[in-house]
Amino acid sequence: MLQLHNYSIIIVIAWLNRHSLHPMIRSKNINSHVSRCAWRSRAALICRLLVATLMFGSLTVQAQYDHVEQLPDLGSQAAIFLSEADAAKLGRSFIRQSRYQQPYVSDPELVDYINRLGNKLLEASKDAGRPYRFYLIDNNVINAFAVPGGFIALHTAILTKSETESELASVIAHEISHVSQRHIARKLENSRYDSIIALGALLAAVAAGGGDAAQAALGVANASIIDRQLSYSRAFEAEADSLGIRLLSRAGFDPAAMPRFFKRLLDESRINESHAPEFLRSHPLTINRIAESSARVKAYPAQQEPDQSEFLLMQAKAIAYYASDKKQALKLFQSKIDEGDNSLPTHFGYALALTRNGEYQAARQKFSELLQQYPGHASLRLAQADNELEANNINPGLALLENLYKDETAKGNHLYDIYYANALVLTENHKTAIPIIRSALANDAEEPYFHILLSRAYAETGDEMRSFFERGEYHYLSGNYNFAVTQFKRAEKLAESTYDKARLEARIKDVETELAELKKL
Repeated sequence: MLQLHNYSIIIVIAWLNRHSLHPMIRSKNINSHVSRCAWRSRAALICRLLVATLMFGSLTVQAQYDHVEQLPDLGSQAAIFLSEADAAKLGRSFIRQSRYQQPYVSDPELVDYINRLGNKLLEASKDAGRPYRFYLIDNNVINAFAVPGGFIALHTAILTKSETESELASVIAHEISHVSQRHIARKLENSRYDSIIALGALLAAVAAGGGDAAQAALGVANASIIDRQLSYSRAFEAEADSLGIRLLSRAGFDPAAMPRFFKRLLDESRINESHAPEFLRSHPLTINRIAESSARVKAYPAQQEPDQSEFLLMQAKAIAYYASDKKQALKLFQSKIDEGDNSLPTHFGYALALTRNGEYQAARQKFSELLQQYPGHASLRLAQADNELEANNINPGLALLENLYKDETAKGNHLYDIYYANALVLTENHKTAIPIIRSALANDAEEPYFHILLSRAYAETGDEMRSFFERGEYHYLSGNYNFAVTQFKRAEKLAESTYDKARLEARIKDVETELAELKKL
């Protein structure tokens, strides 16, 4: 299927390999989230603490019941320790770094959906109006994380395994609460105080003259630090739980979805401990925690589940495209149909799974049937075009995408622009694609895939200067600042106009300055 997460990525990366990209881009075996952090700076220390915090399990909670309007006062020194400006820099840097190790989803429909859902919750929070960004990562392990600055990522497993949109929203609400309550900044602040405790213990050990007395002093200090960290973690998770439930209610979702989702995860982990969600293994979910969440829910009026149509459609797409076993995904949708499920999401997912399994004729027939029932449905039209392109029916597929592109842009909807541009590049219609990609970048300059797609289009039309520049932006957004500067310098050598030279010099200086500032954090 001609989707950004699959066919096109393979082709573009193949093109990148032919053009001598940095070997880290070609490597598929990156050992860990922290393999690319420079550990010799304070920024590196913060990066390590961030990664450790995320691996600790941001979704798991050991909540202590508090009244919904009695969240703790944030009168700590967290804002001094990590300002909002520094938090934003750190968060952006972390997301860029993690793009090397994590397969971020670039599919515009899915990314747009998760961001609209996140922003709906955000509007009901204390951070309403602040710029947040929500991401999906292709991973079948249930997990999610939030980093300073309003950057929140969910594994696709959260989307595919939620039974309602409110359950999906409950995870996002929990992560928004971690950010709005500045939990990571406060945890870093606490770590600083723990260093003071450790230093005091060390001095006490020296005063004791070493030996058993020294070991005892250090042992007490370590116990104190561990107890403090556990207490802070419990308090932070209790805050995120309480505030997350409040956000669900205020945004029109079912607040009971949060304890219900966690209870189902706990039940599943008990049935099959070897396949328990990763965060349950590192931070066990207890009956008490679920009971405490359920008690909080009683403080809010009951909510009916909002319209599920878009959630179910995007869930079906995620299952069809990101299931590790594509044949099993096809069987899943087929079994639902056999059981009498005639809903659009189920038949949509079935048709997508047919395409992914190479059954193009069957998919063609199914899409034709669905479009007769739902004429003009944009997601169906997009999938129909993808099926033709995957079947190597290039001209019919491009025609379908072009019509969709024109119809949607006439409505002011530019969500489908990049799908059309992507197909144009991959079918060597580069000159037509370039202005569409540039327009997409004007709306979202933070998506790395847009830059590398434009880089390829420029290269194939002979514009090497702009190709190197866009490749530099791709590496910059992927956290490889030094290699990005290398690409910008290559572009600078090819620049002919005074304007282009000055622009590239300024860009190189900006990136080098940002890198220096990150090292100072």
